[in-house]
Amino acid sequence: MFNKIVVLYSGVMIVLFAIAAALVYQYQTQRILSEQTDDNLKSAQVLNIYLSRQYENIQNVFQQIYGDATLSDDLLYFLNHDYEDYLKHRLDVYSRMREQRLSSFKTLLMNYLEQDSSAKNVSIYSYPNDVHMQISRTNQQLFNGSNSAEGKESWYAGREQHSWDTLPLEEPGKVQEGKASRAYVYSREIKDPWTLQRVGMMTVEFDARQFTSWLESRAAITGRILVLTAKGLVIYDSKDEYFGQTYPYRLDTEKAGEWVELNEPSRVSILNVGNAGLSVVGIVSQSSIRESTQSLRTGLILVTLVFVVFSFVITSSIIRKYSKKVQRIIRSMNRIGEGDLSTRIQMSGEDELQQISQRFNDMGDRLEQYIDRMYASEIKQKNAELVALQSQINPHFLYNTLESIRMKAYFEGVKDVGQMIYSLSVMFKSMAKKSTIVTIEEEIDMCSVYLELFCLRYEGQLSANIEVDPDIRQCSIIKLLVQPIVENYIVHGFRSQEHDNRITVQAQRSGERIVITVLDNGTGIPEDKLAHIRQTLNRTLDPPEKGYRSIGLMNVHERIILNYGSDYGVTINSKVGQGTEVRMEIPMLIGGGSA
Repeated sequence: MFNKIVVLYSGVMIVLFAIAAALVYQYQTQRILSEQTDDNLKSAQVLNIYLSRQYENIQNVFQQIYGDATLSDDLLYFLNHDYEDYLKHRLDVYSRMREQRLSSFKTLLMNYLEQDSSAKNVSIYSYPNDVHMQISRTNQQLFNGSNSAEGKESWYAGREQHSWDTLPLEEPGKVQEGKASRAYVYSREIKDPWTLQRVGMMTVEFDARQFTSWLESRAAITGRILVLTAKGLVIYDSKDEYFGQTYPYRLDTEKAGEWVELNEPSRVSILNVGNAGLSVVGIVSQSSIRESTQSLRTGLILVTLVFVVFSFVITSSIIRKYSKKVQRIIRSMNRIGEGDLSTRIQMSGEDELQQISQRFNDMGDRLEQYIDRMYASEIKQKNAELVALQSQINPHFLYNTLESIRMKAYFEGVKDVGQMIYSLSVMFKSMAKKSTIVTIEEEIDMCSVYLELFCLRYEGQLSANIEVDPDIRQCSIIKLLVQPIVENYIVHGFRSQEHDNRITVQAQRSGERIVITVLDNGTGIPEDKLAHIRQTLNRTLDPPEKGYRSIGLMNVHERIILNYGSDYGVTINSKVGQGTEVRMEIPMLIGGGSA
Protein backbone atom coordinates (compact mmCIF):
# COMPACT_ATOMS: atom_id res chain seq x y z
CA MET A 1 0.00 0.00 0.00
CA PHE A 2 2.75 2.42 0.96
CA ASN A 3 4.67 1.62 -2.23
CA LYS A 4 1.53 2.47 -4.20
CA ILE A 5 1.26 5.73 -2.27
CA VAL A 6 4.90 6.58 -3.06
CA VAL A 7 4.41 5.78 -6.75
CA LEU A 8 1.14 7.72 -6.92
CA TYR A 9 2.57 10.72 -5.04
CA SER A 10 5.71 10.69 -7.18
CA GLY A 11 3.59 10.57 -10.33
CA VAL A 12 1.48 13.48 -9.14
CA MET A 13 4.57 15.51 -8.19
CA ILE A 14 6.22 14.81 -11.55
CA VAL A 15 3.09 16.01 -13.35
CA LEU A 16 2.82 19.11 -11.13
CA PHE A 17 6.52 19.98 -11.49
CA ALA A 18 6.31 19.40 -15.24
CA ILE A 19 3.28 21.69 -15.50
CA ALA A 20 4.99 24.32 -13.34
CA ALA A 21 8.17 24.09 -15.45
CA ALA A 22 6.11 24.36 -18.66
CA LEU A 23 4.30 27.43 -17.34
CA VAL A 24 7.59 29.05 -16.26
CA TYR A 25 9.16 28.19 -19.63
CA GLN A 26 6.17 29.63 -21.50
CA TYR A 27 6.24 32.78 -19.40
CA GLN A 28 9.99 33.25 -19.84
CA THR A 29 9.70 32.54 -23.56
CA GLN A 30 7.05 35.23 -23.91
CA ARG A 31 9.20 37.60 -21.86
CA ILE A 32 12.29 36.92 -23.98
CA LEU A 33 10.21 37.28 -27.16
CA SER A 34 8.85 40.61 -25.92
CA GLU A 35 12.34 41.83 -24.94
CA GLN A 36 13.91 40.79 -28.24
CA THR A 37 11.02 42.28 -30.21
CA ASP A 38 11.35 45.56 -28.29
CA ASP A 39 15.15 45.60 -28.74
CA ASN A 40 14.77 44.82 -32.42
CA LEU A 41 12.20 47.59 -32.83
CA LYS A 42 14.48 50.00 -30.98
CA SER A 43 17.36 49.13 -33.35
CA ALA A 44 15.04 49.68 -36.32
CA GLN A 45 13.98 53.06 -34.92
CA VAL A 46 17.62 54.07 -34.40
CA LEU A 47 18.42 53.11 -38.00
CA ASN A 48 15.31 54.90 -39.21
CA ILE A 49 16.53 58.11 -37.57
CA TYR A 50 19.96 57.62 -39.17
CA LEU A 51 18.52 57.19 -42.66
CA SER A 52 16.11 60.11 -42.19
CA ARG A 53 19.00 62.41 -41.32
CA GLN A 54 21.01 61.05 -44.25
CA TYR A 55 18.15 61.71 -46.65
CA GLU A 56 17.52 65.18 -45.18
CA ASN A 57 21.18 66.10 -45.66
CA ILE A 58 21.02 65.14 -49.34
CA GLN A 59 17.82 67.11 -49.84
CA ASN A 60 19.42 70.12 -48.16
CA VAL A 61 22.20 70.00 -50.73
CA PHE A 62 19.68 70.14 -53.58
CA GLN A 63 17.75 72.92 -51.88
CA GLN A 64 20.92 74.99 -51.57
CA ILE A 65 21.78 74.37 -55.22
CA TYR A 66 18.34 75.36 -56.51
CA GLY A 67 17.95 78.16 -53.96
CA ASP A 68 21.29 79.88 -54.64
CA ALA A 69 21.52 81.34 -58.16
CA THR A 70 25.32 81.43 -58.06
CA LEU A 71 25.54 77.71 -57.20
CA SER A 72 22.84 76.83 -59.70
CA ASP A 73 24.55 78.74 -62.52
CA ASP A 74 27.92 77.24 -61.63
CA LEU A 75 26.58 73.67 -61.74
CA LEU A 76 24.58 74.21 -64.96
CA TYR A 77 27.64 75.72 -66.72
CA PHE A 78 29.67 72.66 -65.74
CA LEU A 79 27.00 70.28 -67.05
CA ASN A 80 26.44 72.09 -70.36
CA HIS A 81 30.09 72.95 -71.32
CA ASP A 82 33.43 71.31 -71.57
CA TYR A 83 35.50 71.25 -68.46
CA GLU A 84 38.09 73.65 -70.00
CA ASP A 85 35.34 76.13 -70.82
CA TYR A 86 34.05 75.71 -67.29
CA LEU A 87 37.46 76.60 -65.83
CA LYS A 88 37.76 79.62 -68.12
CA HIS A 89 34.27 80.69 -67.09
CA ARG A 90 35.30 80.43 -63.43
CA LEU A 91 38.33 82.70 -64.05
CA ASP A 92 36.22 85.28 -65.83
CA VAL A 93 33.72 85.36 -63.02
CA TYR A 94 36.50 85.65 -60.47
CA SER A 95 38.14 88.55 -62.28
CA ARG A 96 34.83 90.25 -62.75
CA MET A 97 33.56 89.79 -59.19
CA ARG A 98 36.90 90.49 -57.50
CA GLU A 99 35.99 88.21 -54.61
CA GLN A 100 38.55 86.19 -52.73
CA ARG A 101 36.31 83.10 -52.63
CA LEU A 102 33.58 82.30 -55.09
CA SER A 103 30.75 79.88 -54.32
CA SER A 104 30.87 76.69 -56.39
CA PHE A 105 29.02 73.40 -56.38
CA LYS A 106 32.28 71.58 -55.64
CA THR A 107 32.74 73.58 -52.42
CA LEU A 108 29.15 72.78 -51.40
CA LEU A 109 29.65 69.07 -52.03
CA MET A 110 32.99 69.05 -50.17
CA ASN A 111 31.30 70.64 -47.17
CA TYR A 112 28.53 68.04 -47.35
CA LEU A 113 31.05 65.20 -47.35
CA GLU A 114 32.76 66.72 -44.31
CA GLN A 115 29.47 66.90 -42.43
CA ASP A 116 28.12 63.44 -43.34
CA SER A 117 30.70 60.80 -42.43
CA SER A 118 28.64 57.99 -43.97
CA ALA A 119 28.93 59.52 -47.50
CA LYS A 120 32.03 58.30 -49.35
CA ASN A 121 31.85 60.45 -52.48
CA VAL A 122 29.51 62.43 -54.73
CA SER A 123 29.40 62.07 -58.52
CA ILE A 124 27.97 64.64 -60.97
CA TYR A 125 26.99 63.23 -64.41
CA SER A 126 26.59 65.47 -67.48
CA TYR A 127 24.09 64.29 -70.08
CA PRO A 128 25.24 66.65 -72.88
CA ASN A 129 28.98 66.04 -72.50
CA ASP A 130 28.92 62.39 -71.37
CA VAL A 131 31.36 63.06 -68.54
CA HIS A 132 31.10 62.88 -64.79
CA MET A 133 33.05 64.29 -61.88
CA GLN A 134 33.63 62.28 -58.69
CA ILE A 135 34.25 64.36 -55.58
CA SER A 136 35.62 62.82 -52.37
CA ARG A 137 36.90 64.34 -49.16
CA THR A 138 40.47 64.40 -50.41
CA ASN A 139 40.30 64.86 -54.18
CA GLN A 140 38.15 65.15 -57.28
CA GLN A 141 38.38 63.28 -60.57
CA LEU A 142 36.87 63.83 -64.01
CA PHE A 143 35.90 60.80 -66.14
CA ASN A 144 34.90 60.63 -69.77
CA GLY A 145 32.03 58.32 -70.78
CA SER A 146 32.88 55.12 -72.65
CA ASN A 147 29.59 53.21 -72.82
CA SER A 148 27.20 53.17 -75.74
CA ALA A 149 24.38 55.67 -75.94
CA GLU A 150 21.80 52.90 -75.45
CA GLY A 151 23.60 51.65 -72.30
CA LYS A 152 23.79 55.14 -70.87
CA GLU A 153 20.12 55.82 -71.44
CA SER A 154 19.23 52.51 -69.79
CA TRP A 155 21.42 53.26 -66.77
CA TYR A 156 20.06 56.79 -66.41
CA ALA A 157 16.49 55.56 -66.72
CA GLY A 158 17.11 52.96 -64.00
CA ARG A 159 18.62 55.59 -61.70
CA GLU A 160 15.69 57.93 -62.32
CA GLN A 161 13.13 55.21 -61.52
CA HIS A 162 14.93 53.82 -58.46
CA SER A 163 16.80 56.41 -56.48
CA TRP A 164 18.48 53.90 -54.18
CA ASP A 165 20.71 51.07 -55.34
CA THR A 166 23.75 49.08 -54.33
CA LEU A 167 27.24 48.89 -55.74
CA PRO A 168 28.97 47.61 -57.79
CA LEU A 169 27.00 49.29 -60.57
CA GLU A 170 27.50 49.35 -64.30
CA GLU A 171 28.11 53.06 -64.42
CA PRO A 172 28.98 54.52 -67.83
CA GLY A 173 32.66 55.24 -68.11
CA LYS A 174 33.44 54.09 -64.57
CA VAL A 175 35.49 51.03 -63.66
CA GLN A 176 34.38 49.44 -60.37
CA GLU A 177 37.51 47.47 -59.65
CA GLY A 178 38.65 47.89 -56.07
CA LYS A 179 35.35 49.28 -54.88
CA ALA A 180 33.95 48.09 -51.60
CA SER A 181 31.29 45.44 -52.02
CA ARG A 182 29.10 46.87 -49.24
CA ALA A 183 28.12 50.27 -50.59
CA TYR A 184 24.87 51.82 -51.75
CA VAL A 185 24.06 54.99 -53.70
CA TYR A 186 21.35 57.61 -53.89
CA SER A 187 20.68 59.14 -57.32
CA ARG A 188 18.71 62.23 -58.37
CA GLU A 189 18.45 63.98 -61.70
CA ILE A 190 19.46 67.62 -62.11
CA LYS A 191 17.18 69.84 -64.17
CA ASP A 192 17.62 73.33 -65.53
CA PRO A 193 15.42 75.50 -63.24
CA TRP A 194 14.51 77.76 -66.19
CA THR A 195 13.80 75.23 -68.97
CA LEU A 196 13.19 72.13 -66.75
CA GLN A 197 15.31 70.08 -69.12
CA ARG A 198 17.30 67.14 -67.73
CA VAL A 199 20.91 68.11 -67.89
CA GLY A 200 22.55 65.67 -65.50
CA MET A 201 22.44 63.45 -62.43
CA MET A 202 24.01 63.51 -58.97
CA THR A 203 24.75 60.27 -57.07
CA VAL A 204 25.92 59.94 -53.50
CA GLU A 205 27.76 56.79 -52.51
CA PHE A 206 27.45 55.56 -48.90
CA ASP A 207 29.33 52.94 -46.93
CA ALA A 208 26.81 50.32 -45.73
CA ARG A 209 29.18 49.30 -42.92
CA GLN A 210 28.35 52.60 -41.22
CA PHE A 211 24.92 51.14 -40.38
CA THR A 212 26.50 48.55 -38.09
CA SER A 213 28.78 51.12 -36.43
CA TRP A 214 25.82 53.44 -35.84
CA LEU A 215 23.67 50.67 -34.35
CA GLU A 216 26.40 49.25 -32.12
CA SER A 217 27.08 52.66 -30.65
CA ARG A 218 23.43 53.35 -29.82
CA ALA A 219 21.57 50.04 -29.43
CA ALA A 220 22.12 46.31 -29.14
CA ILE A 221 21.49 44.55 -32.44
CA THR A 222 18.88 41.88 -31.73
CA GLY A 223 17.46 39.72 -34.49
CA ARG A 224 17.86 40.86 -38.09
CA ILE A 225 17.70 44.44 -39.37
CA LEU A 226 17.09 45.09 -43.07
CA VAL A 227 16.97 48.32 -45.09
CA LEU A 228 14.90 47.88 -48.25
CA THR A 229 14.27 50.12 -51.22
CA ALA A 230 10.82 50.57 -52.74
CA LYS A 231 11.48 47.70 -55.19
CA GLY A 232 12.59 45.39 -52.34
CA LEU A 233 16.35 45.68 -52.90
CA VAL A 234 18.34 45.09 -49.71
CA ILE A 235 20.87 47.86 -49.14
CA TYR A 236 21.68 46.70 -45.61
CA ASP A 237 21.40 43.32 -43.85
CA SER A 238 22.70 42.94 -40.32
CA LYS A 239 23.23 39.22 -41.05
CA ASP A 240 25.05 40.11 -44.34
CA GLU A 241 23.03 37.54 -46.31
CA TYR A 242 20.74 39.42 -48.72
CA PHE A 243 22.80 42.57 -49.43
CA GLY A 244 22.42 43.69 -53.03
CA GLN A 245 19.58 41.17 -53.62
CA THR A 246 15.84 41.53 -53.82
CA TYR A 247 14.36 40.27 -50.54
CA PRO A 248 12.62 36.99 -51.46
CA TYR A 249 9.73 37.24 -48.98
CA ARG A 250 6.68 39.43 -49.07
CA LEU A 251 6.35 41.87 -46.17
CA ASP A 252 2.88 43.10 -45.27
CA THR A 253 2.70 46.20 -43.08
CA GLU A 254 -0.73 45.08 -41.82
CA LYS A 255 0.86 42.01 -40.21
CA ALA A 256 3.60 43.94 -38.49
CA GLY A 257 4.02 42.66 -34.92
CA GLU A 258 2.48 39.27 -35.76
CA TRP A 259 3.99 35.90 -36.63
CA VAL A 260 4.56 35.67 -40.38
CA GLU A 261 6.06 32.88 -42.46
CA LEU A 262 9.43 33.94 -43.95
CA ASN A 263 12.22 31.39 -44.16
CA GLU A 264 10.82 30.45 -40.72
CA PRO A 265 8.06 31.88 -38.50
CA SER A 266 9.15 35.39 -37.45
CA ARG A 267 7.93 38.60 -35.87
CA VAL A 268 8.29 41.59 -38.24
CA SER A 269 8.39 45.35 -37.59
CA ILE A 270 8.31 47.75 -40.58
CA LEU A 271 9.25 51.45 -40.40
CA ASN A 272 9.09 53.78 -43.44
CA VAL A 273 11.86 56.37 -43.73
CA GLY A 274 9.84 59.51 -44.45
CA ASN A 275 9.67 60.26 -48.18
CA ALA A 276 13.01 58.63 -48.90
CA GLY A 277 11.45 55.49 -50.40
CA LEU A 278 13.23 53.26 -47.88
CA SER A 279 11.91 50.88 -45.24
CA VAL A 280 13.65 49.62 -42.12
CA VAL A 281 12.55 46.08 -41.30
CA GLY A 282 13.17 44.39 -37.95
CA ILE A 283 12.86 40.58 -37.86
CA VAL A 284 12.92 38.29 -34.82
CA SER A 285 12.84 34.61 -35.79
CA GLN A 286 11.73 31.60 -33.79
CA SER A 287 15.20 30.10 -34.03
CA SER A 288 16.71 33.11 -32.24
CA ILE A 289 14.07 32.73 -29.52
CA ARG A 290 14.92 29.03 -29.21
CA GLU A 291 18.61 29.83 -28.97
CA SER A 292 17.92 32.38 -26.23
CA THR A 293 15.75 29.93 -24.30
CA GLN A 294 18.07 26.93 -24.72
CA SER A 295 19.87 27.54 -21.44
CA LEU A 296 16.54 28.33 -19.74
CA ARG A 297 15.04 25.08 -20.99
CA THR A 298 18.05 23.07 -19.83
CA GLY A 299 18.02 24.80 -16.45
CA LEU A 300 14.30 24.17 -15.96
CA ILE A 301 14.71 20.49 -16.82
CA LEU A 302 17.57 20.13 -14.33
CA VAL A 303 15.72 22.03 -11.61
CA THR A 304 12.56 19.96 -12.19
CA LEU A 305 14.54 16.71 -11.97
CA VAL A 306 16.23 17.88 -8.77
CA PHE A 307 12.88 18.79 -7.21
CA VAL A 308 11.34 15.48 -8.30
CA VAL A 309 14.25 13.47 -6.85
CA PHE A 310 14.26 15.57 -3.67
CA SER A 311 10.50 15.17 -3.27
CA PHE A 312 10.74 11.42 -3.90
CA VAL A 313 13.50 10.99 -1.31
CA ILE A 314 11.64 12.99 1.35
CA THR A 315 8.33 11.24 0.61
CA SER A 316 9.96 7.80 0.66
CA SER A 317 11.64 8.56 4.00
CA ILE A 318 8.39 9.73 5.60
CA ILE A 319 6.37 6.85 4.13
CA ARG A 320 9.02 4.33 5.23
CA LYS A 321 8.83 5.72 8.77
CA TYR A 322 5.06 5.29 8.90
CA SER A 323 5.29 1.93 7.15
CA LYS A 324 7.51 0.62 9.94
CA LYS A 325 4.98 1.79 12.52
CA VAL A 326 2.12 0.10 10.65
CA GLN A 327 4.14 -3.11 10.35
CA ARG A 328 4.75 -3.02 14.09
CA ILE A 329 1.00 -2.67 14.69
CA ILE A 330 0.27 -5.57 12.30
CA ARG A 331 2.82 -7.83 14.03
CA SER A 332 1.30 -7.01 17.42
CA MET A 333 -2.21 -7.76 16.10
CA ASN A 334 -0.99 -11.12 14.77
CA ARG A 335 0.47 -11.96 18.19
CA ILE A 336 -2.86 -11.04 19.82
CA GLY A 337 -4.60 -13.25 17.28
CA GLU A 338 -2.29 -16.12 18.23
CA GLY A 339 -3.35 -15.75 21.86
CA ASP A 340 -0.57 -13.62 23.36
CA LEU A 341 -2.78 -11.14 25.20
CA SER A 342 0.20 -9.55 26.94
CA THR A 343 1.35 -7.93 23.67
CA ARG A 344 1.58 -4.13 23.88
CA ILE A 345 2.78 -1.51 21.36
CA GLN A 346 5.28 1.13 22.45
CA MET A 347 5.15 3.96 19.91
CA SER A 348 6.34 7.55 20.21
CA GLY A 349 4.81 10.62 18.64
CA GLU A 350 1.46 12.33 18.68
CA ASP A 351 0.05 11.16 15.36
CA GLU A 352 -2.91 8.91 14.52
CA LEU A 353 -0.78 5.75 14.58
CA GLN A 354 0.23 6.52 18.15
CA GLN A 355 -3.45 6.91 19.01
CA ILE A 356 -4.20 3.58 17.33
CA SER A 357 -1.41 1.98 19.37
CA GLN A 358 -2.81 3.47 22.56
CA ARG A 359 -6.29 2.19 21.72
CA PHE A 360 -4.79 -1.20 20.89
CA ASN A 361 -3.10 -1.32 24.29
CA ASP A 362 -6.36 -0.27 25.98
CA MET A 363 -8.20 -2.98 24.06
CA GLY A 364 -5.67 -5.57 25.22
CA ASP A 365 -6.11 -4.46 28.84
CA ARG A 366 -9.91 -4.63 28.59
CA LEU A 367 -9.75 -7.95 26.78
CA GLU A 368 -7.63 -9.44 29.54
CA GLN A 369 -9.98 -8.04 32.19
CA TYR A 370 -13.01 -9.32 30.32
CA ILE A 371 -11.54 -12.80 29.92
CA ASP A 372 -10.61 -12.88 33.61
CA ARG A 373 -14.10 -11.75 34.56
CA MET A 374 -15.79 -14.23 32.22
CA TYR A 375 -13.54 -17.00 33.48
CA ALA A 376 -14.42 -16.18 37.09
CA SER A 377 -18.09 -15.90 36.19
CA GLU A 378 -18.00 -19.25 34.45
CA ILE A 379 -16.44 -20.84 37.55
CA LYS A 380 -19.15 -19.32 39.73
CA GLN A 381 -21.82 -20.52 37.34
CA LYS A 382 -20.43 -24.07 37.42
CA ASN A 383 -20.37 -23.96 41.20
CA ALA A 384 -23.98 -22.74 41.24
CA GLU A 385 -25.02 -25.50 38.88
CA LEU A 386 -23.28 -28.00 41.13
CA VAL A 387 -25.14 -26.68 44.16
CA ALA A 388 -28.38 -26.72 42.19
CA LEU A 389 -27.78 -30.32 41.21
CA GLN A 390 -27.03 -31.24 44.79
CA SER A 391 -30.25 -29.63 46.03
CA GLN A 392 -32.46 -30.45 43.09
CA ILE A 393 -35.97 -31.55 43.82
CA ASN A 394 -37.86 -33.79 41.50
CA PRO A 395 -40.09 -31.42 39.43
CA HIS A 396 -42.86 -34.00 39.09
CA PHE A 397 -43.11 -34.26 42.84
CA LEU A 398 -43.44 -30.44 43.09
CA TYR A 399 -46.04 -30.27 40.28
CA ASN A 400 -48.12 -33.10 41.88
CA THR A 401 -47.91 -31.41 45.29
CA LEU A 402 -49.11 -28.03 43.88
CA GLU A 403 -51.92 -29.81 42.03
CA SER A 404 -53.05 -31.53 45.25
CA ILE A 405 -53.07 -28.17 47.11
CA ARG A 406 -55.08 -26.56 44.24
CA MET A 407 -57.68 -29.35 44.32
CA LYS A 408 -57.95 -29.05 48.10
CA ALA A 409 -58.57 -25.29 47.70
CA TYR A 410 -61.35 -25.89 45.14
CA PHE A 411 -62.88 -28.55 47.43
CA GLU A 412 -62.93 -26.08 50.27
CA GLY A 413 -64.49 -23.46 47.96
CA VAL A 414 -61.50 -21.10 47.82
CA LYS A 415 -61.40 -20.82 44.04
CA ASP A 416 -59.18 -17.72 43.88
CA VAL A 417 -56.48 -19.51 45.87
CA GLY A 418 -56.77 -22.46 43.52
CA GLN A 419 -56.40 -20.18 40.51
CA MET A 420 -53.28 -18.59 42.00
CA ILE A 421 -51.77 -22.00 42.67
CA TYR A 422 -52.52 -23.02 39.07
CA SER A 423 -50.82 -19.90 37.69
CA LEU A 424 -47.82 -20.46 39.92
CA SER A 425 -47.60 -24.06 38.70
CA VAL A 426 -47.66 -22.92 35.07
CA MET A 427 -44.91 -20.38 35.73
CA PHE A 428 -42.81 -22.93 37.49
CA LYS A 429 -43.14 -25.39 34.61
CA SER A 430 -42.07 -22.74 32.11
CA MET A 431 -39.11 -21.55 34.17
CA ALA A 432 -37.94 -25.10 34.83
CA LYS A 433 -37.54 -25.80 31.12
CA LYS A 434 -33.92 -26.02 30.06
CA SER A 435 -34.48 -24.17 26.74
CA THR A 436 -33.25 -20.53 26.84
CA ILE A 437 -34.83 -19.60 23.48
CA VAL A 438 -38.61 -19.49 23.28
CA THR A 439 -41.18 -17.97 20.97
CA ILE A 440 -42.73 -14.56 21.47
CA GLU A 441 -46.02 -16.28 22.17
CA GLU A 442 -44.53 -18.41 24.96
CA GLU A 443 -42.72 -15.42 26.53
CA ILE A 444 -45.85 -13.25 26.49
CA ASP A 445 -47.98 -16.13 27.87
CA MET A 446 -45.64 -16.53 30.83
CA CYS A 447 -45.75 -12.77 31.40
CA SER A 448 -49.56 -12.96 31.21
CA VAL A 449 -49.63 -15.69 33.87
CA TYR A 450 -47.32 -13.59 36.04
CA LEU A 451 -49.63 -10.56 35.74
CA GLU A 452 -52.66 -12.75 36.41
CA LEU A 453 -51.18 -13.75 39.79
CA PHE A 454 -50.80 -10.09 40.78
CA CYS A 455 -54.26 -9.17 39.46
CA LEU A 456 -55.68 -11.86 41.78
CA ARG A 457 -53.57 -10.65 44.64
CA TYR A 458 -54.53 -6.98 44.15
CA GLU A 459 -58.11 -7.62 43.14
CA GLY A 460 -59.67 -4.47 41.71
CA GLN A 461 -56.45 -2.42 41.98
CA LEU A 462 -54.55 -3.62 38.88
CA SER A 463 -55.58 -4.04 35.26
CA ALA A 464 -53.31 -5.57 32.60
CA ASN A 465 -53.55 -5.32 28.82
CA ILE A 466 -51.43 -7.48 26.47
CA GLU A 467 -51.21 -6.83 22.71
CA VAL A 468 -49.22 -9.08 20.37
CA ASP A 469 -48.84 -8.71 16.59
CA PRO A 470 -49.92 -12.07 15.08
CA ASP A 471 -47.07 -11.90 12.53
CA ILE A 472 -44.42 -12.22 15.23
CA ARG A 473 -45.92 -14.80 17.57
CA GLN A 474 -43.65 -17.59 16.30
CA CYS A 475 -40.51 -15.46 16.24
CA SER A 476 -37.77 -16.44 18.69
CA ILE A 477 -36.74 -14.53 21.80
CA ILE A 478 -34.49 -15.10 24.81
CA LYS A 479 -36.50 -16.45 27.72
CA LEU A 480 -37.31 -14.13 30.65
CA LEU A 481 -36.78 -10.77 28.91
CA VAL A 482 -40.25 -9.31 29.51
CA GLN A 483 -41.01 -10.71 32.99
CA PRO A 484 -38.20 -8.76 34.78
CA ILE A 485 -39.52 -5.50 33.31
CA VAL A 486 -43.02 -6.24 34.58
CA GLU A 487 -41.58 -7.24 37.95
CA ASN A 488 -39.77 -3.86 38.17
CA TYR A 489 -43.14 -2.15 37.85
CA ILE A 490 -44.75 -4.35 40.55
CA VAL A 491 -41.83 -3.74 42.92
CA HIS A 492 -41.10 -0.05 42.28
CA GLY A 493 -44.02 1.52 40.41
CA PHE A 494 -47.17 -0.06 41.74
CA ARG A 495 -49.33 2.28 43.87
CA SER A 496 -50.89 0.08 46.55
CA GLN A 497 -53.14 2.88 47.80
CA GLU A 498 -54.71 3.49 44.38
CA HIS A 499 -57.28 1.44 42.44
CA ASP A 500 -56.46 2.59 38.89
CA ASN A 501 -53.10 0.89 38.42
CA ARG A 502 -52.66 -0.08 34.80
CA ILE A 503 -49.93 -1.86 32.78
CA THR A 504 -49.79 -2.55 29.04
CA VAL A 505 -47.47 -4.99 27.25
CA GLN A 506 -47.19 -4.57 23.47
CA ALA A 507 -45.18 -6.67 20.99
CA GLN A 508 -45.09 -5.28 17.46
CA ARG A 509 -43.09 -5.53 14.28
CA SER A 510 -41.04 -2.53 13.10
CA GLY A 511 -39.35 -3.34 9.82
CA GLU A 512 -36.91 -6.17 10.49
CA ARG A 513 -37.11 -5.61 14.26
CA ILE A 514 -39.43 -6.60 17.08
CA VAL A 515 -40.30 -3.83 19.52
CA ILE A 516 -41.68 -4.84 22.95
CA THR A 517 -43.04 -2.00 25.04
CA VAL A 518 -44.05 -2.15 28.72
CA LEU A 519 -46.09 0.94 29.64
CA ASP A 520 -47.51 1.71 33.09
CA ASN A 521 -49.09 4.61 34.96
CA GLY A 522 -47.12 4.04 38.14
CA THR A 523 -45.17 6.40 40.37
CA GLY A 524 -42.56 7.15 37.73
CA ILE A 525 -38.83 7.78 38.23
CA PRO A 526 -37.25 11.07 39.40
CA GLU A 527 -35.03 12.87 36.87
CA ASP A 528 -31.75 12.23 38.71
CA LYS A 529 -32.46 8.50 39.12
CA LEU A 530 -33.63 8.26 35.49
CA ALA A 531 -30.38 9.87 34.31
CA HIS A 532 -28.44 7.45 36.51
CA ILE A 533 -30.31 4.47 35.03
CA ARG A 534 -29.64 5.64 31.46
CA GLN A 535 -25.97 6.21 32.25
CA THR A 536 -25.75 2.68 33.68
CA LEU A 537 -27.42 1.21 30.57
CA ASN A 538 -24.82 2.98 28.40
CA ARG A 539 -21.99 1.27 30.27
CA THR A 540 -22.71 -1.97 28.50
CA LEU A 541 -21.40 -5.16 30.16
CA ASP A 542 -19.91 -3.28 33.13
CA PRO A 543 -20.99 -4.62 36.54
CA PRO A 544 -23.74 -2.49 38.16
CA GLU A 545 -22.78 -0.16 40.92
CA LYS A 546 -23.33 -1.26 44.47
CA GLY A 547 -26.81 -0.38 45.70
CA TYR A 548 -28.30 -0.10 42.21
CA ARG A 549 -31.88 -1.41 42.32
CA SER A 550 -32.64 -2.11 38.63
CA ILE A 551 -30.59 -5.27 38.41
CA GLY A 552 -33.33 -6.95 36.33
CA LEU A 553 -33.42 -4.08 33.81
CA MET A 554 -29.64 -4.12 33.42
CA ASN A 555 -29.65 -7.90 33.13
CA VAL A 556 -32.20 -7.76 30.30
CA HIS A 557 -30.18 -5.06 28.49
CA GLU A 558 -26.91 -7.00 28.75
CA ARG A 559 -28.47 -10.27 27.62
CA ILE A 560 -29.92 -8.56 24.53
CA ILE A 561 -26.55 -7.04 23.61
CA LEU A 562 -24.64 -10.28 24.26
CA ASN A 563 -27.03 -12.26 22.05
CA TYR A 564 -28.01 -9.78 19.35
CA GLY A 565 -25.34 -7.08 19.33
CA SER A 566 -25.01 -3.44 20.40
CA ASP A 567 -27.55 -2.23 17.81
CA TYR A 568 -30.31 -3.60 20.07
CA GLY A 569 -31.17 -3.13 23.73
CA VAL A 570 -33.40 -1.35 26.25
CA THR A 571 -34.42 2.31 26.47
CA ILE A 572 -36.47 3.91 29.24
CA ASN A 573 -38.61 7.04 29.58
CA SER A 574 -40.43 8.14 32.71
CA LYS A 575 -42.12 11.08 34.42
CA VAL A 576 -42.85 11.33 38.12
CA GLY A 577 -46.55 10.74 38.83
CA GLN A 578 -47.32 9.79 35.20
CA GLY A 579 -45.68 6.43 34.72
CA THR A 580 -42.84 4.69 32.94
CA GLU A 581 -42.26 3.33 29.45
CA VAL A 582 -39.64 0.61 28.89
CA ARG A 583 -38.88 -0.21 25.26
CA MET A 584 -36.73 -3.12 24.10
CA GLU A 585 -35.69 -3.91 20.53
CA ILE A 586 -34.54 -7.30 19.23
CA PRO A 587 -34.06 -8.65 15.71
CA MET A 588 -36.87 -10.48 14.02
CA LEU A 589 -35.82 -14.17 13.97
CA ILE A 590 -38.14 -16.97 12.89
CA GLY A 591 -38.20 -20.18 14.96
CA GLY A 592 -36.94 -21.09 18.43
CA GLY A 593 -33.81 -22.84 19.61
CA SER A 594 -32.19 -24.36 22.64
CA ALA A 595 -29.16 -23.24 24.56
